[in-house]
Amino acid sequence: MSANWKAAKEDLEWSLNLGDDVKGREELKAAFSKENAKYVGAAVDAFKQGQRDNHKISNLSRCAHEDDKRLYNMGRKIIGLKAL
Repeated sequence: MSANWKAAKEDLEWSLNLGDDVKGREELKAAFSKENAKYVGAAVDAFKQGQRDNHKISNLSRCAHEDDKRLYNMGRKIIGLKAL
């Protein structure tokens, strides 16, 4: 099964900006604020804190596995930082 990048972007936007009182939001922002894509694992862990839907967690994990730098840059753009 391949990653759904559109769904991952929507889920990250919800977790980072749109959702009310999302658990792990600050940790997620902190992980994407680092200057190295190796912190994508920390971002996935933070995403898991605020997400109860296992399908969304699995999709984000697949995206990280397929192209961790793309996922990392997607998260950075959502919070207003430039891509690495």
